[in-house]
This record gives sequence, C-alpha cells and structure tokens, in this order.
Amino acid sequence: MLQVLLLISLYEYGHGIYPAAYLSVGNAARLGHAMGLHARDVPQMLPRCTTWTEQEERRRVWWGVLILDRISNIGHRGKPFASAEPSPDMHLPTDDTAWDRGQMLATAPLSLSASQTIRASSFARACQSVHLAGKVCRHIDDKTIPLDYRFEEALELHKTLKALAALLPTEAEGEDPTAGPTLCSSLAICYSALLTLYDAYGCSERSVPDAPESQLVMQKESIQGIAEVCESVLLLGRKIGQRIELGEGLGRLSPLTVECMYEAGASYAWYLRETSNPQYGEKLAEVKELLRLFEKRWRVAGQYLLYIDEFWQYGCMGNPDPLATRTVLGQHWRRV
Repeated sequence: MLQVLLLISLYEYGHGIYPAAYLSVGNAARLGHAMGLHARDVPQMLPRCTTWTEQEERRRVWWGVLILDRISNIGHRGKPFASAEPSPDMHLPTDDTAWDRGQMLATAPLSLSASQTIRASSFARACQSVHLAGKVCRHIDDKTIPLDYRFEEALELHKTLKALAALLPTEAEGEDPTAGPTLCSSLAICYSALLTLYDAYGCSERSVPDAPESQLVMQKESIQGIAEVCESVLLLGRKIGQRIELGEGLGRLSPLTVECMYEAGASYAWYLRETSNPQYGEKLAEVKELLRLFEKRWRVAGQYLLYIDEFWQYGCMGNPDPLATRTVLGQHWRRV
C-alpha cells in the first residue's frame, strides 16, 4: 500500500498535478508513521524483521517518503512537512548494487550524521541532499529563530550544501549510467536547495535594519552563489541531455532533476531582462531546450516552460526582486 502511494505521488509530482501530489505524499507519510517506519522505538504495525533484505526495504521506503515530502515543498513553502525530521543516527540506504542482488555487506551501516566525505551509494547521497533541503525549508519558514542566530545558521547551511555539491561531481565522474542509479538526482536536489536558500537572502530589499554583520556576508554569498549554481545546473543539464542522446533514453530521467532547471531558467530570464547581455539569452535558450526535452518524459517541465515565458513577456508581476522570480512563479503553478 505504501509503495503504491509513493508511485502515485511520484507520478503526480513529475506531471505537475497539484495539490494532489502534496496530499498523496501526506497520506504516505501518515501511513508510514502508523506502521512505525520512522523509528524503531515506537509501536510497530508490522511483524519484526527477520531478514536484512526486509529491514533494508522498509528503510528505503521510508526514505522515499522523506524525499518526496521535502522535494514537493521546495517552492511551495509555508506548509509543514508531513513527515518528522529524521534523527542523526538514522541509517542511510546501503549499496544499491548489493541491494539489487540481495547481498548483505559486511560493513557498518552509514548513519545520517556520518561525514559527507565517506563514500555512499547514489540513493544515500540523495537522502543526504534532501535532508539538507528540508533543513533549508524549515530554516526559511521558521520566523521564531533569533536574528543573531538566523544568519549564522544560513551560512552554515550554505557551507554544508556547497561542500556536498562540490563532492558529488567528483564521485560522478567514474559512474556507469547503465549499471544503476546515478548521482544526477542528488546533485539536482542539492542545487535546488542552494537556490532556495539564496532566494531568501540575496535581495537587499529584504535586509533587516541593524542586523549583525553575518547578514551582509550571507547576502554576498547568495548573490555570487546564485550565478555559480545556475552554471552548475546548466552543466548538469548538458550531461543528462548527452546521456539521453547517446541511447540511455528518457526512461531513466528522474523528475527530481527538473526543478533546478526551472530555477536556473527563471534566473537567466531575469538576468537577461536586467542586463540585455546576450550570453544570458544563450543560456536561457539552452535551459529551455533541456526543459522541452524533459517534457517528453515529465509534463511538469512544460509547466515550467510556460511560466518562464510568462515572466519574460510580462515581468515578475511587477516585483523588482531579482531572486523572487523562482518563488513567485513556482508558487503560482503549484496553486493550479
């Protein structure tokens, strides 16, 4: 039942069916809580696991709930997550190849609090990325954080995400896309989380008077970071496009990779309007071409294209904020 809800949620998310996707993920989270998948020290609906495979399956299913719950809230902020925050000692999914073969590895399980430098499977990397994305959403939505701590926490999230975003491309260099899942989804989630964080701190009009110096530091990091991340998103899109053209096809394209393409496209559209720099026009055209390609598999990419074109034609609803483009358009289509 829970796996069915996850498949339905993924389909609805990938095709831009809102608010159905948000509600389906919520149903999956509620069922997972009732079954006791979120923690070991709570009443369990299911019999005790007798095999490693069974335990790993439950762990992976619950991480699937956490991923969809958090990724569906990016750009749709202001609403609480349906699932609880995972504990630092929660185990990450094991090696994907071993799992597919049903082989139990003689290695210690990797916990969520483990160092990012420890090599992990592609699914585990996606879990690490989405955990940080969830922290970003909670940070932005929590208005009770003391002012002197808010900017310090934002800088810490920035550093942690940047470190993971720098590590993943190196790990992805030697991966074989035909052998199993790749790190593309992990990278895409990481980039979306960074752009979401920068969106909250990059505009001077949102600056708080008499705030600590860390506010200015975070603002500078955000303004510089959004341009750098957009470049990284474009590189990721090119890599995915090349794999599709070389025969991998659209069947393996994850819907989790589409969100960051839209965010980068919306940013390039704003840069082009403000500067009239033809380089931004070329990058915008390339992102839109990638979204057209992705639309053949996931219809949400077509929705993103429409709203990027809407911004380009009419402007961001009179909003002068350069980083509000993604937020305004993202909330708009998700209300449909």
